Amino acid sequence: MILFLAGAALGSDFVDTWVTTGLEDTNVRAGPSDYSPAANFVQRGNSTFFENYESRYTDDISVTHLVLYRLDDGFIKGVKTEAAFVLRMQPYLDTANSRPGVTVADDGSYVRIIKEFSDTQNLSFTGYAVDANRFRLGYSYDITWGGREIFAFDPYAAPGIRVQYQSGDHYVFAGAKTAVGDYTDRDTGQKNIEAYWGGLAGGGVEIGQHLRVEAGLGNFEQGQLTNVGDVDSPLYNAPINAAGVSTQLSVRTNPELDYIVSNELRLYRNAPDMVRDTYISHRELDGFGLLVQAEGNFLFHNLIDPESVDDTTVEKAIAGDIQALAVAGTTEMQLDFVYKDLPFIVFNIPGITSGYALDPDFDATPQLYVRGRVGHWFPRAHLTPSLGLGWMLPSTYTTSGNSYFVQYDERNKAHVPDGQEPTAILSTVGGLQWDVSNSMVVVGEVLYTIDNNRSSFETQEDGTNAYVLESEEVRNALGFNLMARARF
Repeated sequence: MILFLAGAALGSDFVDTWVTTGLEDTNVRAGPSDYSPAANFVQRGNSTFFENYESRYTDDISVTHLVLYRLDDGFIKGVKTEAAFVLRMQPYLDTANSRPGVTVADDGSYVRIIKEFSDTQNLSFTGYAVDANRFRLGYSYDITWGGREIFAFDPYAAPGIRVQYQSGDHYVFAGAKTAVGDYTDRDTGQKNIEAYWGGLAGGGVEIGQHLRVEAGLGNFEQGQLTNVGDVDSPLYNAPINAAGVSTQLSVRTNPELDYIVSNELRLYRNAPDMVRDTYISHRELDGFGLLVQAEGNFLFHNLIDPESVDDTTVEKAIAGDIQALAVAGTTEMQLDFVYKDLPFIVFNIPGITSGYALDPDFDATPQLYVRGRVGHWFPRAHLTPSLGLGWMLPSTYTTSGNSYFVQYDERNKAHVPDGQEPTAILSTVGGLQWDVSNSMVVVGEVLYTIDNNRSSFETQEDGTNAYVLESEEVRNALGFNLMARARF
């Protein structure tokens, strides 16, 4: 987890601003009838399934954060106060008619009180005023959990608090968050609103300069069971309680090689540790360094037992990864293995069918993929060519033995063509980045994905309906990005 450190105070400003203009095409081989318009400057978010693993959005969008920041010495010796009003502002283009707009949302506004015992020891209290989504459990952002989306309803706000003691690189923390949502009394049936709570705790320790061990646990009131066949069911409006543990082990051969921590888990500050002269950066070591980080997440919640609908069962969900990063001079190589079982993918729904545990007759398989990337920075030419490759066995399930579904993520799934078993997905992206200045780059990318699980629903000559294999142009998607991107 992120280690909180105070920085020097600066004036208010917009920080971490991305502005991107680009010509993109998701699939040059398909057309508008296949939801693939011609190359255009409007659409954003063209990427392969294995990119943006440590972020919640792609880097070919435009977004900024307004951070009104203050850091003061307290009236008590050794006490400092810190606060930030953080807004994420993201302009967008409505792809249906090219009408522009802007989304504005809180992205972790907070107040913080720090009691310093020494230069390396402190006790801090952090209060997230509106949204504690940056306070999560887990470490690689794609498989973190316990954010606002863990609540079965859609909360407008999910603030929280965090108390942390830190001594050097060792830390322990505990905290809580709440969301207010619909609530139905089980006895009277009266509908109202209720506060749902979540508790989080954990810690980490560094052993020397080469080993870090971290762990966290949490418990959440996730919602109520409402998807029952009869309102007289003993489970109607019964509470859903979710819990889990996360752990990570990190080993590095070179202390100059930083541990991987997602920016999505950091506090925003208008301070030197956030505001730099340049955001164009490349990993570089004098010699060789290897970093390996292994993570496991084990979650549980009580859902309706599909084999006995008047009872609940504890559904288990598992996800984990092994990330390897090697740097030699200005050459960077990454290789990651990621595992998510189907209950983990749909944990926030909750369940493949809302409120129900996975039916053992569904014959489900987990999502398993490997992703790799190699890139080399040429400092004198300011060029960085790179190549990425991802191979995925998607999470699948079947309800009849010959009709399969692929679950890409918690909201998106596809019906595999009738009579066909699920197949692996292969994606690759080749790119060239030119650093034009300290704040701007020009990037060209070619993306190619093979997904033979895609189907279309068609009426056959005999009048029956069937899921048939999509056209070869759709299943073999060839896209490109040509972008000028500034970050400051």
